[in-house]
Amino acid sequence: MKNKLLKIAFVAVPVFCVMVFLYMSYFNAAYEHPGRYVYKARCAECHGDNGEGTQSLIPPLRDADMARQQLDSLPCWLHIGMNVPITVNGKQYEQTMYPINISEVEMANLLNYMADEMVHVKKHYKADSLLIMMKKCGQTGL
Repeated sequence: MKNKLLKIAFVAVPVFCVMVFLYMSYFNAAYEHPGRYVYKARCAECHGDNGEGTQSLIPPLRDADMARQQLDSLPCWLHIGMNVPITVNGKQYEQTMYPINISEVEMANLLNYMADEMVHVKKHYKADSLLIMMKKCGQTGL
């Protein structure tokens, strides 16, 4: 009888621990997009916590018509920066955007977050294709 109880305890305790871990990790915690971390660290200071921009200096990213229309140019803008006047949602902005030095995985996470949460388009970037795009930036007019 004692051996049977030890066997049950030997199995039950680890199973219970796994169940508590799963509950705390997956069922009780809100999912946060991995690109949100990159955005907060690299973009939010200028573009705002929610992509609202900074009055007339920095353009908004949230619901930005230019980002939606030129979504495939975003990787190059992040990689090499932008130093030309742009019009976003009918307003002109002339502030220089400096390049952001991030890996292709971070860029894929960032762009997927922006596409999902700010620009509201169905686009999915993959790190390996972004690496190819970043090598071509400036050569194709992006």
